[in-house]
Amino acid sequence: MIPADVNVDDIAAQLSADGVAFSNSELALDDDLQAHISASLQPGHGIAVVDVFPEKIPDLRDLATTLQQQTGLDTVILQAPMKVSAVSNSYDRATLEAAEDALPTGLDQVTLLNDFYATADHFSAPWGIILGLLFCLASAVGWIAFRTSARHNLIAEK
Repeated sequence: MIPADVNVDDIAAQLSADGVAFSNSELALDDDLQAHISASLQPGHGIAVVDVFPEKIPDLRDLATTLQQQTGLDTVILQAPMKVSAVSNSYDRATLEAAEDALPTGLDQVTLLNDFYATADHFSAPWGIILGLLFCLASAVGWIAFRTSARHNLIAEK
């Protein structure tokens, strides 16, 4: 459920304009601040900073999802006073949660974005190595089974 005191349409309009949105009207009008933050965003991403304390933390994800749907951005990062929540089409949920959990509260937006991307862009299982090891293991098992079968056939013929 989206917190009642959030103007979703205003924040979505700000996000659509330059990828940066503030619920605080003074910060929303600070073009220098927004340009500095916008320069730290990856293409197709946005950050919304809201001064809201929702009833439940998952409400922040609901808000981020609504903002993503209204703006068409690939990734929306939502910074609230007590938590960061993000939704994305390009990052999987585990990656987002790892990045969210790595972020302390109270960071400025540029630091938050740099830390978020540092975690999200480097969070992945080494699938190439895992698949290579599984292939080697399967090959070894197959070779051992073949040799054992051949040996049993040779003994059975004698």
